[in-house]
Amino acid sequence: MKWIILLCSGAMLIVQALAQEHDSVIHFFSLPLDTSIAAPAPAMEQRDSSGLIIIDVAYGKGELSAPNRRHYVRFILSRASMEEYVYTEYAGTKVFAFIPDSTNVFPGFKYALKGMRVGGRRRAIIPPELAYGTRGRHSYGIGPNETLILDLELLKLDP
Repeated sequence: MKWIILLCSGAMLIVQALAQEHDSVIHFFSLPLDTSIAAPAPAMEQRDSSGLIIIDVAYGKGELSAPNRRHYVRFILSRASMEEYVYTEYAGTKVFAFIPDSTNVFPGFKYALKGMRVGGRRRAIIPPELAYGTRGRHSYGIGPNETLILDLELLKLDP
């Protein structure tokens, strides 16, 4: 798969390749990293037993994510099969606020936050079983059994 090969060369290459296809989306990975709150990461894959793959782009220096606290994130959701964005509402300055334990986001989204610190940026490759499964999410153009790519930036946590 093209996107995995590109990640070995650095996460910015995949962002640049997707940006060429979707000029209207400003991907937050391409924005300058505030080194007072984050440090660049080596962009190495970490796979867990569920099939979820995490690739840290920047390690946050702030508080550790906790499932019972309100999270403020920017994110972009893409289909791995087509290398195209399916949800970009929170790609720019708009922020998604939610409490993982009390919100109906798909499980892979919640799992992608585990171990993340405020200021961090990460890519999660989410298998269908942790995303929308066999039913898909047709309103977003996600078919049954789609693997998703979730790019995240954890901006803040409420107490």
